[in-house]
Amino acid sequence: MKPSIPYLLAYAFTLASRRADEELREHGLTVRQFGLLMQLRLEPELTMAELARQLGISRQSLHEMVGELEQAGHLRREPGATGRTLRLTLVPGTARLLFDAHGPLMRAEEDFLRGMGKREIETLRVLLQRVLAHATDDEAWLA
Repeated sequence: MKPSIPYLLAYAFTLASRRADEELREHGLTVRQFGLLMQLRLEPELTMAELARQLGISRQSLHEMVGELEQAGHLRREPGATGRTLRLTLVPGTARLLFDAHGPLMRAEEDFLRGMGKREIETLRVLLQRVLAHATDDEAWLA
């Protein structure tokens, strides 16, 4: 019996995120927090609900992550356009943090994919982007 793709992706995520978290620790981030901050940098107008959906996490998990990142001084909550919603904004310096954390994240990628050729790695990247574009109905993954 072949292992299912969801199982393979989940197990690969566990291993890859463990390695990425080790590399990002020096910057006080986890790979999930890095992803949240990057998503806000790319799409600052996202609501909390949209952000949770795009990250594939529950609203409760998102609120916990936002609280941690707010306490660490990386983002803040501000009133949204209607006054009934919250808008998350990156604080000055967070863009630099993301830039500085990119190198360690790439080291984690290199370590995780050690033994694979450059062509294989790019094929994997393209396939994962296509899967995400389809699963999220967001063609931004294909850019």
